[in-house]
Amino acid sequence: MNELLEAKLTISRIRTQLLDLAGELISDDTSDKEYAIKRILSVVEYMDEHDVAVKEITTELPKSRLI
Repeated sequence: MNELLEAKLTISRIRTQLLDLAGELISDDTSDKEYAIKRILSVVEYMDEHDVAVKEITTELPKSRLI
């Protein structure tokens, strides 16, 4: 179970770093960055849409594996 929570935490950290990077690109004055910003935000959106709640994970695991 701890491994699942660690994985969710890692994904959350990656998501935060992607959003920080998008923010830095937005504040940058470079003109050819629009594609990069859209791509980063699409990755974050994908992560949000396909995230699995811990509750869903624990209900799927056999009870014997949780002990």
